[in-house]
Amino acid sequence: MDKQYVIALAGNPNCGKTTLFNALTGSSRAVGNWTGVTVERKEGVCRYDKSIRIADLPGVYSLSNAGAEEIAASTYIASDESDMIINIVDATNLERNLLLTTELLKSKKPLVIALNMTDALKKNGICIDIKLFEKKTGIRVVPISALKCTGLKELIRACREIRKKKNSRFFTRSDIKDIVKECVKKTGENRQYKLTERLDAIFVHPLLSFPLFALIMFTVFQITFGSFGAKLSDFFDRVFNVYFAARIEALLNLFGAGAFIKGLVLDGIISGVGGVVSFFPQIMLLFLFLSLLENSGYMARIAFIMDRLCMKTGLSGKSVVPMIMGFGCSVPAMMSARTLENGRARRLTLLLIPFMSCGAKMPVYAVFASAFFPKHAGIVILSLYALGMLLAAVSGIILSKTVFKGDTEPFMLELPPYRVPDMRSTLMYMRERAKDFALRAGTVLLWASVIIWFTQNLGFNLRMVADSRYSILGITGKLISPVFIPCGFGNSTAAISLLSGFAAKEAVVSTLSILCGATGGMGLSIELQNIFTPLSAYSFLVFVLLYVPCIAAVSTLKTEINSRFLTVFSVVYQLFIAWMTSTLVFGIGSLFV
Repeated sequence: MDKQYVIALAGNPNCGKTTLFNALTGSSRAVGNWTGVTVERKEGVCRYDKSIRIADLPGVYSLSNAGAEEIAASTYIASDESDMIINIVDATNLERNLLLTTELLKSKKPLVIALNMTDALKKNGICIDIKLFEKKTGIRVVPISALKCTGLKELIRACREIRKKKNSRFFTRSDIKDIVKECVKKTGENRQYKLTERLDAIFVHPLLSFPLFALIMFTVFQITFGSFGAKLSDFFDRVFNVYFAARIEALLNLFGAGAFIKGLVLDGIISGVGGVVSFFPQIMLLFLFLSLLENSGYMARIAFIMDRLCMKTGLSGKSVVPMIMGFGCSVPAMMSARTLENGRARRLTLLLIPFMSCGAKMPVYAVFASAFFPKHAGIVILSLYALGMLLAAVSGIILSKTVFKGDTEPFMLELPPYRVPDMRSTLMYMRERAKDFALRAGTVLLWASVIIWFTQNLGFNLRMVADSRYSILGITGKLISPVFIPCGFGNSTAAISLLSGFAAKEAVVSTLSILCGATGGMGLSIELQNIFTPLSAYSFLVFVLLYVPCIAAVSTLKTEINSRFLTVFSVVYQLFIAWMTSTLVFGIGSLFV
């Protein structure tokens, strides 16, 4: 091709569209099982032909609906930005998927059908006569498996062959049933459907679903933050904070570095970043489990069972998706709330997403759990997740009856069949999370560590101080620490670390490492035991869970909610809830200690 050719990738939710996008571009996009995982269109260069760009559109059932996803998809298809369309169709649910095909054909753009999940047809007891299907529809059809990356080269080859042929075929919805009847034959029992039916009888059972969800998450947290995860963390701690730090110190001595430079590099950068890096394996382990649960189809079930709770608390059932995404990161979770057509539900959801415990808080949880609750780390961290969800529900009830009065929307969610998680997409997801962690460690955390070290060693006259109590941080911490006395951690070290958490929640650990003069996770754990008691440590974790999210999340909230008043309200409300809850935890706990 002489010029860059743009192909729009369109299809229903759960048809494997995002998986195909990842396979074609080598990108590591989130692969979800619910409507709304792809909120905006994303683009990537096709790895089979660098002159082709693939545009990933939101998953939609129709282009005629007025939802944010449908508007985004239909506007892009109608524009001149794309040259042709790949319509990805679920081979196991052909009739329903072809309804969108009839609307895509109206664009008159060249169109190829990527018949996905053809490898699952036998399990579903289905046989499709593809040649007859092509003859009846007049559309080029390529059987593929996006999950197993089969048929992708053939798909791109088909796109090249018909790229200049304008589509003139059109068939109505009432023709569809006849085509499917002729081309699709039953060959046996639908084993995948039977298996899904049996498992759903357990996992979405009205009484069993919540206890099973709690048990699964407890197991995940116990493995991640128990002895297995702790051993991985200790290994990384030794590698970075002992061996690597020793090599850096040797290099500094070799070049004759002075006390100032050595202090900045070793006590500032290495100590600050190293406090977070040591917990990298546990963070990755948690994301591994979450990815496996998502790829298996269980995450969609969580959204389904949580829908019942959401409706009772005044939230839209569609709010389940952004809320669950909030466990990863608040920023994309807030952006995904665009899929909520109802303005009231969207604003309420945006205010409640920060209650979900994002991945950036994991290092804080990990270091305190290992220091104060090593035998019960999984239970402690699970309790924080549960507390965040509980307070989100209570806040939803209060706000929906006061600030955001109105009716809730009905929620339609398609549950995909259970599948064995694909390790390729899981590893791609892990790679993306690792890159994100490395980027944050090399930018936000590094600069935060440098700033913390300087403000700990400089006075307001910008001269070095011999005693850190008279430094910028020392004086600032002394001024604000009394606010946290009712919470149980009214000391300047805790107060300053919470301030740094506004930049990034991982910076709480970095700051504690620098202020305590600790080296690595183990060293920090020992130092923290001189500052906190188990009760005040848990109270501190509750505050970290509930107080204002990072600057990036607050900025995203302001953009998405489009209200300065509601943004300020959110910040004040989160601080108030965090302070009140921590105070209650410490006060009630003190009665029993």
